[in-house]
Amino acid sequence: MDFKKKFNIGLTLETNLSEFRAFIEEYGEYIHSFYFSPPLGSLYHTRSKVALEFLIPGKKKLFWQMLEIISSAGIELELLFNTLRLNEELIHNAKKCLDERGIEVNSVCFLRDYYEGVREYFPDKKYIWSFNNGFRSQREIDEVIDGFKADAFVLGSLFIRNNKFFEHLASRSCEPYLLLNNACSFNCDTCNNTQSICERAFIKNLEGHSVEYLYALQSIFPEELSLGIIDTTNIGCFKISNRSSNLKFIRGAMDSYITGRVREYVLRDKRNYAYWGRAGYFWKYFSKMDIDKIYEYKSEIFHKTLGGGE
Repeated sequence: MDFKKKFNIGLTLETNLSEFRAFIEEYGEYIHSFYFSPPLGSLYHTRSKVALEFLIPGKKKLFWQMLEIISSAGIELELLFNTLRLNEELIHNAKKCLDERGIEVNSVCFLRDYYEGVREYFPDKKYIWSFNNGFRSQREIDEVIDGFKADAFVLGSLFIRNNKFFEHLASRSCEPYLLLNNACSFNCDTCNNTQSICERAFIKNLEGHSVEYLYALQSIFPEELSLGIIDTTNIGCFKISNRSSNLKFIRGAMDSYITGRVREYVLRDKRNYAYWGRAGYFWKYFSKMDIDKIYEYKSEIFHKTLGGGE
């Protein structure tokens, strides 16, 4: 399938300017947008590692230079407000910070609690409802569409193969942004970036299933998109989870989806399982996971997804 202008990826500071320019030169045609948090302290960041990188000399300068390169390449900028401790003043501060640098974002991805602040300071942008809102049903999302401005929703976990819902969103003039590689448990009751809560759900699921089955269920391989297991007709963007990773990881993940290569990457390094499912609780199992078993389970899952039944 054609991935041109389809990837929504996180801005990483684990690079330098020349390496980043080369990356844009090579992969820019496939990138729809970069998402990022402002360099204004840990309150804006879901990952402390990313927030701390801004304390390294030269990284803030690099950040602003990268945003300019992205804009010059015709790639969209997406501002994030997806942490739990923000308020309208902090949203206003982010707006002022961007304005002082002459940076114009195209979209804002946010939690429901920040809607009024986003509407006040970013009234004319594309509104993307963050995965971290933890939506669990069509009803919850329909309530948002009925009551608020909503242009797109980041969907993962139990939604990843829900083709009927993708079609439903499109019928309501909203885009699904499909989160390709988070590999969250389908039955996790929350999404508040607390690793212990995520891991408890995963450990409970291991009582009844093998780690290969859970990985097969919760991850997305390239062929699920190319073969139509996941109907991509109505999907606006494919979101890569990569904020705490370097450009090597982003290159590998994008290349795998573009070329369809999976087994080759696994044989090279089993840590590459993270390309298609990087939830933290899977990492300690990567070295023991059997790729053939994963494919067998995925075949069963595909059969059910396409209406084959049990």
